[in-house]
Amino acid sequence: MTHSEQPVVQRFITSVFTVDRVGLLRDVTQAVFSLDGNIGSIRQSVVDGFFTLVFTSDHPGQVAPDAVRSLIAASLDAGSVVTVMECPDAPRAAAQEGLRCVVTTRGEDRPGTIFAITSFLVGHGVNIEDWVVEEDGGQVVYIAQIVIPESADFTLIQERFRAAMAERSLAALLCHENIFRATNEIGPIKALL
Repeated sequence: MTHSEQPVVQRFITSVFTVDRVGLLRDVTQAVFSLDGNIGSIRQSVVDGFFTLVFTSDHPGQVAPDAVRSLIAASLDAGSVVTVMECPDAPRAAAQEGLRCVVTTRGEDRPGTIFAITSFLVGHGVNIEDWVVEEDGGQVVYIAQIVIPESADFTLIQERFRAAMAERSLAALLCHENIFRATNEIGPIKALL
């Protein structure tokens, strides 16, 4: 290979869904590493006892998506779901420009709550980047990291969100992510800046 020739590298996106147990992330990453893969972006969580994982990985050109899927699946329990797809060569979309905020709501668990929250946000052009639902003292807490478009009126959206959620008997808060961090993280303020 000459200096001008670059090795062929391909990018895959992989999702894994299985019953949680100790060592899953290690087992999956070992399988990727054994195929000369390098993991890029990754998101892992456990939801009601189920392990969920999504990540991107770069591999030498001769590695096929099915080889990655088969090797990962072999390290997991029967019934696990592993999907591996080639990522398109298109450049990654730039992060949405706007105000990075956090919305929280708290109240009784009722059907349609997530739909109501997400419908409100989408109706105002707000992108949801992360979402968590937790139970706390018999109530359900919904927390989302969002991006409000630069052209939007933050104060108006904030007031309308609080009012819309009050109609569903939910306490609601929409604030800048730095305000949320400063009021919810323990530690010196200087570390937050």
